[in-house]
Amino acid sequence: MHTFTTLAERKAAEASNYDAFGGFSLLQTRKELDELLGRIGQHGFFDEYTKHDIKHVDAMLEKLEWVIPEGTQEKLTAADWLLIVLSAYFHDLGMLVTKEEYERRGESTFEKYRSQVLLTDDTNGRDYSARIADMKEEERERFLYQEFVRENHAVRVKNWILGEDSFASGVCTRVMNEVQRILTSLEPVFRDDLAQVCESHHLQDLYDTDVYQVQQHYGSSDQEVANVQYAAILLRTIDLLHITRDRTPSIAFRVLNPADPISQVEWAKQMAVRAVKPVWGLDADGNRSQTAPRDTIAVYAKFTDGDGFFGLTSYLRYAVKELLASHDWVQRSNIANGLSYQFPWKAIDNSKIEAKGFLTQTFHFSLDQAKVLDLLTGHTLYNDSNVVLRELLQNSIDAVRLQYGELSRDAGKIWVRWDPESRILEILDNGSGMTQEIIEKNLLKAGSSRYQDPEFRKRNPKFNPISRFGIGVLSTFMVADEVEILTCHPDDDEARQLSLRSVHGEYLVRTLSKTEIVKEILPHGTCVRLKVRPSADVSDVVGIARQWIVLPECNVAVDQGSGSWTEIGYRTVGDALRSAIAEHRADLREQLDNRRIRIVEKDLDGLSIAYAVRWNEYFSEWTFLPFPRQSQDDRSLAGTCIGGIRVENHPPGFRNDSGVWAMANAWGPKAPRTNVARSAIDATPEFNRVIENIYAAYCDHVRDEVEALQSDRSYSLTWATSEAAIISQALLRSENFPVSRASLRKGLSRVPFFLLEHGGTRRHASADDLLEFDALYMTESAVMEHMEYLLRELPGGSRTSLMKVLADAEEQADTFEPAICTRLGSHDNVDDFFLAAWQISEIRASKADRRCDFTWVKRDAAPLWSGVDLVGSGLERLVMEHDQYGRRRRYSLVRLPVGPVSVSGFEDNEIGVNVGGQVHLIPGHPWEGLVEKMKGAPDWVGADDERGVALSFMIGALMFNSGPMAGRRYRQVGDSLDDLRLHFRRLELGHLFDFEEFASGAMSKELEIFDTRRWQRFGFGGDF
Repeated sequence: MHTFTTLAERKAAEASNYDAFGGFSLLQTRKELDELLGRIGQHGFFDEYTKHDIKHVDAMLEKLEWVIPEGTQEKLTAADWLLIVLSAYFHDLGMLVTKEEYERRGESTFEKYRSQVLLTDDTNGRDYSARIADMKEEERERFLYQEFVRENHAVRVKNWILGEDSFASGVCTRVMNEVQRILTSLEPVFRDDLAQVCESHHLQDLYDTDVYQVQQHYGSSDQEVANVQYAAILLRTIDLLHITRDRTPSIAFRVLNPADPISQVEWAKQMAVRAVKPVWGLDADGNRSQTAPRDTIAVYAKFTDGDGFFGLTSYLRYAVKELLASHDWVQRSNIANGLSYQFPWKAIDNSKIEAKGFLTQTFHFSLDQAKVLDLLTGHTLYNDSNVVLRELLQNSIDAVRLQYGELSRDAGKIWVRWDPESRILEILDNGSGMTQEIIEKNLLKAGSSRYQDPEFRKRNPKFNPISRFGIGVLSTFMVADEVEILTCHPDDDEARQLSLRSVHGEYLVRTLSKTEIVKEILPHGTCVRLKVRPSADVSDVVGIARQWIVLPECNVAVDQGSGSWTEIGYRTVGDALRSAIAEHRADLREQLDNRRIRIVEKDLDGLSIAYAVRWNEYFSEWTFLPFPRQSQDDRSLAGTCIGGIRVENHPPGFRNDSGVWAMANAWGPKAPRTNVARSAIDATPEFNRVIENIYAAYCDHVRDEVEALQSDRSYSLTWATSEAAIISQALLRSENFPVSRASLRKGLSRVPFFLLEHGGTRRHASADDLLEFDALYMTESAVMEHMEYLLRELPGGSRTSLMKVLADAEEQADTFEPAICTRLGSHDNVDDFFLAAWQISEIRASKADRRCDFTWVKRDAAPLWSGVDLVGSGLERLVMEHDQYGRRRRYSLVRLPVGPVSVSGFEDNEIGVNVGGQVHLIPGHPWEGLVEKMKGAPDWVGADDERGVALSFMIGALMFNSGPMAGRRYRQVGDSLDDLRLHFRRLELGHLFDFEEFASGAMSKELEIFDTRRWQRFGFGGDF
């Protein structure tokens, strides 16, 4: 094939004429994708549902010729077309399952998905299990893994494009490396957008133009700009509409009935769609016209039984909603950004779908209102009866905030009365009250929230309610059979009373003179009175209120029957955190009083956060106060709030009772949303921003302490910078489970962990700061190490200035700049940040000076060293390896040069150098021939190839057991090789490299490692 058959591809191929895409060949990519896509369906996966080869990509691309209006086609740039075409090429590649992946399915989250999603220990799980019981065991296992891959296929291909080899969605390193190779000539920004678009066809966030930018620049010319959102919408559309008889959209199986696996197979078999075409537009006289606007798509199909018919029509109802949403998103983006992209499609004509032998009339379900209300008022939605008080208080707080606005802190009041004798619970507020219209349209209509009404939003654009689902009042029937609501609105002459005896039945509204109602709700307000059932435990009303209500922004008071009032809530998150710490333990209260513990508060773009720090008098610094393990009885020690109401009880940014002691509140229009039961926060872009801000606040403290140590507490820059790693350890403990490790790492990348000398000036730098340089230089020697200890104790000064004082050390002066003065090997988190971005390109050793110099370059260039990630290379079984006595083996992977590395100054018997506790072998090492043979193999995948990583593991094991890393001499190598030979066989590494060739290299010369610490004595005369 030498030419493209679709308009989209011909337009996309023009992108290679522009600098941003120079060197990229769409034709070559198509050829290689054809081979990869053709493998989908092998090994028994997805072989019954659909074909995903390049012909079906062509069918999708052909639809673009009418899906995209002609006027918009002319506006699309080369970058637009390339993004659209490549997303069509790659979006379903995640369905590819290799034999190796399936055999290693236990290393992914498949088992968790199978047990927690498919085969759960509940009615749905048991039903699902019964439906697949007739399958043979191997067939059943493949089917379940197929469902796991289908659920994750969009994120799989995204990860492959980004080069993120996550085992969570399957062990796919080889496929990922192949995708990386195909796309290597494309710029990272374009690959990021391509990955996002490919994933987007299984997401519901295409409205977010922060994620899908409408004017993304990849170069300076007009043809190097793309509308990422429009590309994502087009991909979603052609995927939705690609429902011909031999192809079923993967999204359909999620939408229809994912709990019924057999129906999925049957629908695929019965698929009988002949065509999907646009419907002619009509002119003013109602006649078909080629020039009239089109907005409807027709589907032509005929089924021989009902399964396929019902499956398709159900799916098309979903597809219409998606088309309408896409139409709306494009319109909104056009208005907001002054654009004119068109997406006219809003309807699907299914009149051409027939089912042989069935009536042409279709029927549908209607809701059984009584049963639905029973579900909403039972424990199906809320699993804790205590949430009744929370729901009612939320309603009252919203009403108060609406009535008083910014004055609600002082003027707004809520009273909670509990009478344990009569078991009457009352919640009163002086909020806005309800009119008759509000009662009818919202209070008595489940799912209709007053605050989400479009007219209300227009009148109150800045009001951000806590409530948004319109079902909170129904929760009262979880604990009560008698509910009375009394409300007074200033626009009404009379108050209104509702007496509810059941969630079912009719209600009458009684009007009352305002002189007959309690004064607390005059001239406006609401009182909800519940007769609580004896079986419901609401005895600790104060504790329940404190658990949920943290920042009510009004006055909340509770009387538990004693006649005295207890204030609930705080004015700030700092006040809430201070109270929680003081009440937890007496010694902590004393430290707060003595100012040995203080509360730091920050406001960051719709997030208020407070965290506790403790004074360390020996090091004169404020370190994070670690969060204590709490009991289930005390859920008020920390947490994350939305609109002042506690949603999660863990420290902000963490998923368990660990991390730092803190409290956070997200508020305003940028606050994330919760699920219906308010038991968790929805994973949305808003939530991601909140998490990033939480970590940013913690990292700000680390930076602030580094600055204060130097500027206010008279510590040296060297000392202050070294403390950054110590203070940040509270965020990185192994028992911590951060909500997002990537976001935490992003925050820490701006913390000044490193010391840098440049131009004779010493300063600290973050991992991000270091990236401004093309190369960095490092020196390891006893002189430099002791100099750093000296500079640590001396405020001011640098290596350069110190060299002028120490005349005899002039020869040890740094020759190259900028120089990294932070020694690797002291803190794992510091090493990880540095080694993730930098690699050694040159090594200069000097035994006479007992010194070694290193030049570091960025890792985003071609890799120069083998990887050391056993898990990422598919060799995680080596991590927990034990010897024949049941002891964990000591090992440390060495780095093997796989690219051009310059070395000098080494003696013949020296095979490598130790830098920061990690051995780098130098060119000419005994196993160089073995490495070259691996690199020459046609399936070599680069630095992280499992063969190279396995070899570095064996070399490390050899050195730790018999080489210089063990403090032993060459004569013991032979004995260790016998043990390693058995080790090699037990680990089944024989297919990766030849052990005898490895052993020959080990015996070819003495295994000496250059290490500047070899000249330091540890203990009584022992050598290192």
